[in-house]
Amino acid sequence: MIIDAHYHLDPSLEPVDRLLAQMDVHGIGRVALIAALSDPIHLSALGVKRWLAMRGALTGDMPEVGDLLYRMTVRHSGRVAYAGRGSAIYARPDNDGVERVLAEHPDRFVGWFCVNPRGGIGADEAERRLARPGWIGVKAHPFWHQYAVEELDPVAELCQAQGKPVLVHLGAPGERGDFRRLPERFPRLRILYAHALIPWYRRAWEDVKRCENVLVDLSSPYLDKALRHAALRELGASRCVYGSDGPYGYPGPDGRYDHGVILQQIERYGLTAPDLDRVLGGNFNAMIAA
Repeated sequence: MIIDAHYHLDPSLEPVDRLLAQMDVHGIGRVALIAALSDPIHLSALGVKRWLAMRGALTGDMPEVGDLLYRMTVRHSGRVAYAGRGSAIYARPDNDGVERVLAEHPDRFVGWFCVNPRGGIGADEAERRLARPGWIGVKAHPFWHQYAVEELDPVAELCQAQGKPVLVHLGAPGERGDFRRLPERFPRLRILYAHALIPWYRRAWEDVKRCENVLVDLSSPYLDKALRHAALRELGASRCVYGSDGPYGYPGPDGRYDHGVILQQIERYGLTAPDLDRVLGGNFNAMIAA
């Protein structure tokens, strides 16, 4: 079964009925939902140039420049922007909305519960939610929510004790980007780092290979085809998980989100059938197995 491990529920961009229809079109059996973390982000031509410059610097010979550009996308005012005023970041993402969809379609969706220690959503609320049907783990965004990774320790301790994974989107080098803390302090915690471990990418992949409990997802325009293929080549199929980060990026001919782009890039890499199955669903199933 193909499973999208990283998708944001944002009905203003993709209603649930369209999402279900697109899952059928592309053979996606299940999607792991995450509450939207911000107002929709619409990139201007200048925003696209800055996005590409950031990704190019992070993956090229100037990662320090890339780190600076990456930091600049999140403002102290609580907005994310690549150019212009940007979009408001939600301190308290709509986990309730995700839970309603989980209840309506339990055979098609599971959910990552969004925490934010700075927004009052911590281990206590995560414990209550994870006891309910459909929730498979916790999503944390220390970068956008502007907190140190160490503030996730209570959540990480809970998830390790319960055998639940965490999905983490890290910040740039510093306290919000400490990719070593959780694996070292919680060696039995299953960790999925978002977007091939942005902004570190190759700078941290050797660490990933040394930690059996750490995987990365291949979602989002934070990666292009070359970077997805590099992750598959350098980390191996056992450490990579298919995800989309939809409904953001990759517009199709109708202007709506195209669920086939990332899938096709992975499928065309040339993995063996067993390895392709691992990336497209097997690794995810193993990660969420209690």
